[in-house]
Amino acid sequence: MKKILFVLPFLMLAFLWACDDDAEIVRMENPDPNATITSVSPQRGLVGTVVAIAGTNFGAASQLVQVYFTGVEESVPLLSCEDKELQVAVPEGAQTGPLTIVVMDQKIVTDLEFAITPDPEMASVSVQQGYASDEIVITGSNFGTTVEDVRLYSVIDGEEIEFEILSCTDTEIKAKVPAVSEFGQFDLNLSVLGRSAVNKLSFTYLEQAAITSVTVENPLIGEFVFAGDNVIVKGTGFGTVVDEVEVTMGGLAATVVSCTNEEIKAQVPDGFTGGAVTVTRNNRQAVSEKELQVLAPNTDITSSVLKNYKQPFSAKAYSEGQAGDNTGDVWAEPTDWIVNDAVKNMYNRLGSGWASAPTGGLSTNKDLLTIQVGWNKDVTFVSNGKIYQSIKLPKGQYKVQIAVEEVTNPTRGTRYFVICEGEELPDKEALETNNISYLALDTKQNYEHIFTLNQVYDNISLGFLANITQSESNLKVSSVKLIYLGSNN
Repeated sequence: MKKILFVLPFLMLAFLWACDDDAEIVRMENPDPNATITSVSPQRGLVGTVVAIAGTNFGAASQLVQVYFTGVEESVPLLSCEDKELQVAVPEGAQTGPLTIVVMDQKIVTDLEFAITPDPEMASVSVQQGYASDEIVITGSNFGTTVEDVRLYSVIDGEEIEFEILSCTDTEIKAKVPAVSEFGQFDLNLSVLGRSAVNKLSFTYLEQAAITSVTVENPLIGEFVFAGDNVIVKGTGFGTVVDEVEVTMGGLAATVVSCTNEEIKAQVPDGFTGGAVTVTRNNRQAVSEKELQVLAPNTDITSSVLKNYKQPFSAKAYSEGQAGDNTGDVWAEPTDWIVNDAVKNMYNRLGSGWASAPTGGLSTNKDLLTIQVGWNKDVTFVSNGKIYQSIKLPKGQYKVQIAVEEVTNPTRGTRYFVICEGEELPDKEALETNNISYLALDTKQNYEHIFTLNQVYDNISLGFLANITQSESNLKVSSVKLIYLGSNN
């Protein structure tokens, strides 16, 4: 009896040690040891497809359950294990056949055959080329029926550009063409549940034609045109084949002279009366925002050929020493006009004295183009003072209108509005032999002067020429206007 009592404490210690806290306790929902299989879903799929096996008495201990696919000797890892459902992924090498499940010592072979779907294969694409947002249809086999499982893409500049999958059946995929930054022919790649298709197709991404600017290749700046003028259309997606692009102007077919992917040159058609430019390529249209206008008789073209031509005039920023304190008459140089040094003889007030550097051409407080001598720091006479712009004009007859607001003491010099060939007005000594036309300005009034261009000049200069030889004399102008009267043919 004493021996037995001596051994009991050691047995108790051994029992407690065996019941370590870290030991896993596995409970079965149903103590019935017979497991059953009621369904397998889906019953077909690609390698990687997740399969749910429903039944009873699987237990919850994944180490006690094994699932085998036909053709694979090793059991597959369980993704989840519950007493009534197991989830596994179809392994590499699996073949069509029944699934086998082992729960503890019980082996169950399903009556339900799981079919291994072959890798997807593409047979054709509905169109060989297209634009962003176009819809295409891929036909083939083994696509499945779940949109989320399908990826259709091209590798462009190292990046996988994916199509939007619109719908999917086992034999047909509908998808939307993505926007791309590089155009041309690329491979179409397909994968379903991560399994790549056994083949690739080709697809050409087309660049949508777009117009960024329209200019006229004639001497007149702006949007005015004549029949036969060349119009330059700039943009993207025009292609490089003249016969594959169509251009209309105001709805009339225009002759395409040349074509690159970024620029089209086309001729204004006979009968054109105005309207937008339309470029059509591959049945896609691009329409210009700007509309062209025919240069009709009695058209005011001032805003198309001249700048800073009326009140309020804008002034250039002062150079060093020119700025004053804005008291008295304030002087500056007008923007967009060429003003020679002879006109820059006026000083701005600065405190009790004057600015250190002269300027001129614009009386900013009076808002008038001005050539003046006197009423200022020094009396500096004007010899061949010039304020002008250089422009281009087509052949034809024109009328210029000049609003002269002031001519003080007109006999103390000469003042002209001059139109001449070249990039500079002539001096007074050469005026008679170097002009297209000119007009003397000797009093305050609205002048009108008609002149004719019998040919196209590379440059035409027009503006004011003054020689003022005595003090307290000037010329002040509030606007210049140019009107096209019509062809002189």
